[in-house]
Amino acid sequence: MTEPIEKKILLVDDEEDIREVLGISLSDLGYDVYTAETGEEGLEIFSKINPPIVLTDIKMPGIDGIELLRKIKTINPNTEVVMITGHGDMDLAIKSFKDEASDFITKPVDVDVLETTLKRVCEKILIRKKLRDYTVHLEKLLEKKTAALRETQQTSQTAIEAPRTDEKTQVPGRFRDLFNQLPCYITLQDRDLTFTSVNSRFKEDFGDKTGFKCYTVWKHRNIPCSKCPVIKTFADGESHQMEEELIAKSGRKINVLVWTSPIRETSGKVTKVLIMATNIEQVLDLQDHLSSLGLMIGSVSHGIKGLLTGLDGGLYLMDSGLCKDDKDQLREGLEITKEMAGKIRNMVLDILFYAKDRELDREVIKVKEFAKDVAEVAAPKFEQLGIEFIREFERSMDYFNVDTRLLHSALINVLDNAADACTEDKSKASHHVKFAVKKQKDQILFEIIDNGIGIAPETSEKIFDIFFSAKGKQGTGLGLFITQKIVKQHGGKISASSQKGRGTCMTIRIPITR
Repeated sequence: MTEPIEKKILLVDDEEDIREVLGISLSDLGYDVYTAETGEEGLEIFSKINPPIVLTDIKMPGIDGIELLRKIKTINPNTEVVMITGHGDMDLAIKSFKDEASDFITKPVDVDVLETTLKRVCEKILIRKKLRDYTVHLEKLLEKKTAALRETQQTSQTAIEAPRTDEKTQVPGRFRDLFNQLPCYITLQDRDLTFTSVNSRFKEDFGDKTGFKCYTVWKHRNIPCSKCPVIKTFADGESHQMEEELIAKSGRKINVLVWTSPIRETSGKVTKVLIMATNIEQVLDLQDHLSSLGLMIGSVSHGIKGLLTGLDGGLYLMDSGLCKDDKDQLREGLEITKEMAGKIRNMVLDILFYAKDRELDREVIKVKEFAKDVAEVAAPKFEQLGIEFIREFERSMDYFNVDTRLLHSALINVLDNAADACTEDKSKASHHVKFAVKKQKDQILFEIIDNGIGIAPETSEKIFDIFFSAKGKQGTGLGLFITQKIVKQHGGKISASSQKGRGTCMTIRIPITR
């Protein structure tokens, strides 16, 4: 049975008021709270009590939150670290996720949000504990079977070796069935780190590599790994565990939890090491999704506030126009309200798309017909904004096989961004957006070119990152991320070239057939 989670938490923040308020809230939630004023003090306390959860401010003098996160992860990679950030520190929040932060909350801290965040963090810890318990159960089961085997074989040596191609050595029949049926990778290795036996699950993903060195098969290396748990087990006779990334024969990378167990002679000498490696990709995917969900909630909340403010302004103008019987003001309020409602709708659709993976529903369609449909949907917005909309569709295009609904949404998203870029640019007397579609070898090339505000070099590298938005509070940072996801699902590529103040060219390449 999985043990309950240890309810200790370390709170690091240089502001005394925040430490006091959050300390009370955390205590009310049932945590034993330890506080630190600086990153240096926090690191010292962490080394002593090793709490499962750390809550730290990002910006602090001396060791800041990002550096503290990295140092904590070096000491104990399993520690869950939640970042506290101000509204202007979203870039730092995103950066902290790359350093394996668990989640983030914004100032001023909402107690309900804090409680929800910590519940998600505790769920991640619980999942990891259950996985570890599952692995321990497998180890005990194998130890039990091995002990029974020793007794029945009545031999001076535990010889558990899988058959090589010459069939000279075999895993005894009673053990072989268990060895092959367990749902994880199981191997036996000698002191030279050579596989002397591998189970069926291992063979499926790595091939029958009996007689090969583990580091050449699992890591494609020429020398042993520096922190090899097998070497440690041969050295001290103890079990060791660690998370590893293995490379299957297909080239696919597989995240596993590795557990070693010594196999001894009757004299006690360790002759071989049993290795169990359990695939934990689903657990890591869940962790990533929970982390992204937390970041999305924070990003969306900022975006929705801006849109609601605009919606309130539109409704105020409509109300005032009705009272004054001012049709111009009423019309202005209506246009603002329609615009804000449309943006909220698009935001909700983006969130729904992000929340669920969708398979492509492909159909064969004429490229020119598809392009005309996209242009007809986008044209009214350009006309309303006074932006010239240029269409260039090559005649030689024929058919391609795509999910028309998803690809249509992706292109409309890019066209909307082009319109926004033109609207925000106040330096030019007129603006235009060109939508060009042509065939290029075995691909259909979509180009959307505007002469709007352009993108700064430091920003252009981030525009496809999740939750990054160049629109400030008016965007969620999901639009181009989802567009890229749709394009990649089609086997295509999307790229951007831009100059600040001169405009942007977005290029989307979609294979004709796939």
